[in-house]
Formats: sequence, structure tokens, C-alpha cells
Amino acid sequence: MKKSFLKKTAALVLCAVFILICVSCAAEQGEELAPEYTTILPGDLDLNNKTFVFGMVKDYFFEGKDSVLTYIYNTPFADLALKRIHDVESTLNCKIEFRYYDRASEAAYIDALSSTYRNDLIQEETYWLASYIPTGIFVDLALLDNIDVTNEEKWGNRELLLPSMWNGAVYGVVPALHPLRTQNSVSGIIGINEDYVKTMGRDDPRDYYENGQWTWDTFTDVLTNYTFTALSGDQVYSFASDASRFIRCVAFSNGDDFITYHGEDGTFELGLYTPTALTALNQYYEWMNGPTRSSMLVTTDTNAFAGINGLIEGTAVMGHLEAYQVLSNTDSIAYSLDNYGIVPYPSGPDVEPKYYKTYCESTDFTICIPVMARDPEATALVMNALYEPLEGYETKESIIEYLDKNYFLDTRDSALFYELADPDKTYFQQTTDGLYDIWPALIASSATEALAKYEEFLITRTEKYLLPHIVTAYEIYGD
Repeated sequence: MKKSFLKKTAALVLCAVFILICVSCAAEQGEELAPEYTTILPGDLDLNNKTFVFGMVKDYFFEGKDSVLTYIYNTPFADLALKRIHDVESTLNCKIEFRYYDRASEAAYIDALSSTYRNDLIQEETYWLASYIPTGIFVDLALLDNIDVTNEEKWGNRELLLPSMWNGAVYGVVPALHPLRTQNSVSGIIGINEDYVKTMGRDDPRDYYENGQWTWDTFTDVLTNYTFTALSGDQVYSFASDASRFIRCVAFSNGDDFITYHGEDGTFELGLYTPTALTALNQYYEWMNGPTRSSMLVTTDTNAFAGINGLIEGTAVMGHLEAYQVLSNTDSIAYSLDNYGIVPYPSGPDVEPKYYKTYCESTDFTICIPVMARDPEATALVMNALYEPLEGYETKESIIEYLDKNYFLDTRDSALFYELADPDKTYFQQTTDGLYDIWPALIASSATEALAKYEEFLITRTEKYLLPHIVTAYEIYGD
């Protein structure tokens, strides 16, 4: 399925009418609000004791006020981050101040509407930024001299940045050189209660993956046989998840991409509309409606905690996990399960062994510069200095070693976790603006019926709401 992309006026669909009206006003005023950029020439490192205010969100992803650059106090990363802040203040002759908000994105929006300065930088999750990205209340970072948004190693790969792109502009980046700030945004792994596996005397799914045998056929065997009756008399299920996340992971496990954009002629293809994707969707249907169904604990609602709850409560041998559920310092699975492992979703018959995909629907730790910031170029200079690698954690090996000591008992898990957000592994899956609607439809009916019903709808929505992100990435990065 192909469809030509015609440039459209940026539009925004919001849940509340009030927000729609206000944000539309901000969009119209965006050009008027944006200050001129003041370029700091190379070598001019004296910022004259200027104060830079960082507006941080205080939800559990970011550890609230108990954190330093999103690392919780009295941890190795927080200590290094605090030292980095002091070093930057000394080297550049500036001060860095932190303010905390329930929603840093909303603070930037209010400031833009009222032409008020509060923050030089905000850090937020793109789930909350999405409503504001098209409105012009943030600085296009691609226009600044003191930051190179095409440096994917430092500022995050394009899949993670896609939610922050719009109509040729890049409004947000991620501190990718700081340890574990990219993996947090990824979904699509399976956690394993390793003690249960040993108790049953079964093969470890990690061994299947390592040996290139982690396929749909092997997974079917695991779903069928990795279930047992606990001493309490309750059934322990082979796999726990919600149906929404389960189908989204299976759908792209046979080699397809969510979207393929052809920049040379402006056409695109939706990955669900391929024979290999249909094979994957039919496999999902078989697991959900065939003999394996009685062995799985899969909820039909959208519940991000269905998988981790099954693991923590001991009602499932395996469970779907979001990466933040491993990393979070507030409710990490590591606090509740002593011996657990991870594997990706199994690969389909049309791909090579060990093939897998993860997805990102919202990017944590995204950094934006509000248009009301006093000096975006100076802010970018400070950002560049702050978000260099932390001392002692400059390499992949050093971070895997940290994961070994703090999160996993098997280095195979640490190595797999490290690579989850690699650009060849993960992809941006937009779940707003109606593009999510296909998943409940696919759960509720046959794949062919749902795909036929939603085809024109998805084409229209993709053109209007997804391609402004995708085309921007093509313009910024090329193929």
C-alpha cells in the first residue's frame, strides 16, 4: 500500500476543547515568541556568571526532587552528575539551578502564552510534550550552532527523537551518552521467573535465544508447557501481558517496519499491510484463541502492569515488561524478584534467528529549550558540557558491568538490555491521533477484517499526524 504525501498545515487534535483552543493560539504566536539566537563563538567559554534554570518534571520516571539530572541521590550516577554540574559551573563561569514541576511541558506552554521567562531548559516525557510540539513553543534545536542534533550517539537516535520532530524542526533531544537514559523508553521484552523455570526442570528461554532457537514454534511450546499448579492450588500461568502490548510486539516480529518512507518520491508503506505482518497477526490470533489460551494470563484491557504484576505476584512464569519497569528506582522488578531474566519477543519464520524489534511510543528524559529561554545558544553550550559521558561510564562494557552489579544476575541479560534502544532494534510507534485505534480492532476481530476496515483511516491519519515526524527525520538525517 502506497500513498503520496502532500504537505499539510500542522494540526493538533487534543482531548479537551480548552487545550485545543489555547494551544492553537500558541501555534499562531509561535514565530512572534521565538527570540533571536545569540551565537557564542568557539572559545568564548565565559558565561559571565549567568544562571541557567532547568525545569525538571517530578514524576517517578525522573525521581522527582530526589535526583540529580534524573539520577536518584546517593547513587554512583547521581554523585557523578553532581560533580559534572559543579565542573561545568566552574569551567563556563555559570550557575545551574533546578526547578521542579508536575509537568514541565505545561510550564513551558504557560510561559509562552504569557510571554514569561522561567526556564532555560525543560526535561519531560514526550507523551506530555506531544500536544505542544507542533505549536512553536520550543526552539528548533537544529538551528543552533552549539548543538548537533544529527549526533545520534550523543543526542539519541532518530527513532527516539521522532516524537520531538515536526515539519522540519527538531524540538527535543535525549542525553544518550549518560548511562541508561535511552533504554528507559523502550517496550517489548519478556521477563522470566528463573526460579520457576528451574523448579519445573524446563529449558531456560534465555538459552533458546542465545542458541538462535527463540522462534514462534519454541514460544508455542513454552506457552503450552511452562505452567503448573502452585502449592496453594492456584495455577501459575506461562505468560502474563495485556492484549494490546502482546499484539503490538508480535505484529512486527516477522520482519516488518511500522512505516517505510520513500523520500525520493514522497510515498510510504504501512508495515501492517504486508503478507509477513498478516502471518504474524494470524499467529497472535492462534495463540490467543487456540490451545495455548488457557495457559496464558492475558488481559483484554490496556494495562501496562499486567506482565510485571504476573511476575511479582508469582502468577506467571513469564511476563511482558517495559524497560522502565526494570530501571525505575521506585518500583523496579529487581526489588521484588530475586532471580529474573529477560528475552526479546520470539522471531517469526521469515527472519533470521535472534531477530527482534522493540518499540518506543514515548521518549523519557527529552530535553527542550522553551522559546522564552533567555539565550538558547548559551543553554545549548551548557547542555553540551553537562551531557558528556559520566566519568568511568564512557563505554558499553562499563555500563553492562553496572547492570550486572545492580539489576541482573546473568550478564546475558545486561548485554541484551543495553542494546534494546539501538536504532536497528527499536522504532517509533505512534499511538496518538487515532493511530492506536487499529490495535483494539485487531484484538476484537480477524486481522483481514480489521485491516480492510481501517486502511483508508490509517492512511489519512498517517499523512496528517505521523509523516510530519517521519519527513523531518528524512530531511535531517537522510536515509
